[in-house]
Amino acid sequence: SGFYSANGINISPDGKFVYVADILDHSIHVFQKMANMNLSPVKVLKFDTILDNISVDRINGDLWLGCHPNAAKLLSYDPNNPPGSEVLLVKNILSDKPKITQVYVDDGTIIQASSVAVMYGRHLIIGTVFQKALFCHL
Repeated sequence: SGFYSANGINISPDGKFVYVADILDHSIHVFQKMANMNLSPVKVLKFDTILDNISVDRINGDLWLGCHPNAAKLLSYDPNNPPGSEVLLVKNILSDKPKITQVYVDDGTIIQASSVAVMYGRHLIIGTVFQKALFCHL
């Protein structure tokens, strides 16, 4: 048991659920935090991208994911062929059918290797591995 590479870890606003991004497995594991502080598996969501960090909206519980659409470009960085960026929004993660929306995608021309995303008011802030953050008005 365990994770290939647990990177992004966060908790639900009510403190009852823990979210773990497994980079190499392309998945988010959801656990319920029990009264004795043990974690009980709830579900696993699979993705077609590499998940990095998880930000949780403290009001509605939405998950904002900084992602890497191309692992090879990320691991063998070449400024002439940069890694792209992707941000996903996961709504209602505990439901039977969470809604997953691609909010931002870029081939590396604007921002390279997004690692985290967070909403700040009506703005999306995207952090990266190699560059400064990108500030987007939504």
